[in-house]
Amino acid sequence: MSKRELLLEIGTEEIPAHAMPNILAQLKTLAETAFKDARISIGEVKTLGTPRRLALIINNVEEQQADISEEKRGPSAKIAFDADGKPSKAAVGFARGQKVDPADLITKDGYVYAVVHEKGQAVDELLKGILPKIICDLNFPNNMRWGDLDFKFIRPLRWIVAIFGDEVIPFEVAKVQSGKKSRGHRFLGNSEFEIAKASDYVSACEKEYVVVDQEQRRSMIVAEIEAVAKECGGKAEITDDLLEEVLYLVEYPTALAGKFDTQYLKLPAEAVITPMRDHQRYFPVKTFDGELMPLFITIRNGGREYLDIVQCSTAMSAY
Repeated sequence: MSKRELLLEIGTEEIPAHAMPNILAQLKTLAETAFKDARISIGEVKTLGTPRRLALIINNVEEQQADISEEKRGPSAKIAFDADGKPSKAAVGFARGQKVDPADLITKDGYVYAVVHEKGQAVDELLKGILPKIICDLNFPNNMRWGDLDFKFIRPLRWIVAIFGDEVIPFEVAKVQSGKKSRGHRFLGNSEFEIAKASDYVSACEKEYVVVDQEQRRSMIVAEIEAVAKECGGKAEITDDLLEEVLYLVEYPTALAGKFDTQYLKLPAEAVITPMRDHQRYFPVKTFDGELMPLFITIRNGGREYLDIVQCSTAMSAY
């Protein structure tokens, strides 16, 4: 059987960073369960995400649902046949309900069974029902409703991409029609761009300044922070929880350094570091001897253009 790659991208308003890991885990579980229940053979299931999009990528999806043969149990043999061994009304009714000939019923363990053969359907047709159900089955700690819709989601839906190979899977959720058009970075990318086929997804997003793979984005953030800290003659203190939060606040990360007045170094280090981390999402910078420096590093959701202006305003906000 032929196999294709499947892409489902759910475009939204910015999703709270703390909710993203759970949503992506849910999306993966829902997809694996849905395809197993639908008897569709699949390969690896990946979920990718940024503040504005949730993406499901499944490779090696069979084009045809698996055929199935199963035994359906009917009435007891005593009820199913009369004294002459002919099928009773109960057996005939059961056979009709299972769409088999009464003569094909088999008897075992004191009951009659119908062997039902069901031919698999085309997967592209099944996906029209599977994909919207996956979207609707996602659960969130807090939901929003918008317009005159009864539909609830963590943030308003803005676009849906659904591509099987290079074919659009058409469906609608919350008055949003699926297609091939995604959206780039809010400020750097195009308002819309087309994805030709599912396998192009990650590279197509990168061209629009969206690093959609969170692990690639995580590596970029760490590398950027470490490089900027080294330029400043220190070492950044990167904690897992702050890194995880910043990861889902940006689509195209760029690190930059800011300064604060040296008078604040008279305070205990934690009195300075805690508000930087908790309220401003800044990474503190220390000397190689472990002393706090009057510096911090933050992650911009954008490129390096006008970085000097951003650095100036960021430094001023630290006072």
